[in-house]
Amino acid sequence: MNQLKVSVGQYSHKGIKNINQDFYDIHIPKEPYLSSKGIAIAIADGISSSNVSQEASKLSVVSFLQDYYSTSESWSVKNSANKVLKATNSWLYSQNRQNQYHLNKDKGFICTFSALILKSNTAHIFHIGDTRIYR
Repeated sequence: MNQLKVSVGQYSHKGIKNINQDFYDIHIPKEPYLSSKGIAIAIADGISSSNVSQEASKLSVVSFLQDYYSTSESWSVKNSANKVLKATNSWLYSQNRQNQYHLNKDKGFICTFSALILKSNTAHIFHIGDTRIYR
């Protein structure tokens, strides 16, 4: 039986900013989740005008990778990922409404997000903002 396998390399650099607002991670589960849910990889990048967007990046990636595997195995990849992304976005939005920058769209918990889920022989891409996934 062929089993899904990947080789991963990761790198991020803060550039000219004081802090790196990128966050990325991968989750390669054991069976039965490897077959039923696949391998999930996510990256997020905070916007430089915000002092807390690196927190949004980390939270987005961590919650996506944890919550995706908590969804029903009977749900499609698309349905699972969409529900998790909507929940994460709602939480970030609520944090923005509660902080001092709630009237400034360029401050607060804001980030781009991209995810790749590899399940069986199919790649599923989810994308928000200007991060990119390349083959």
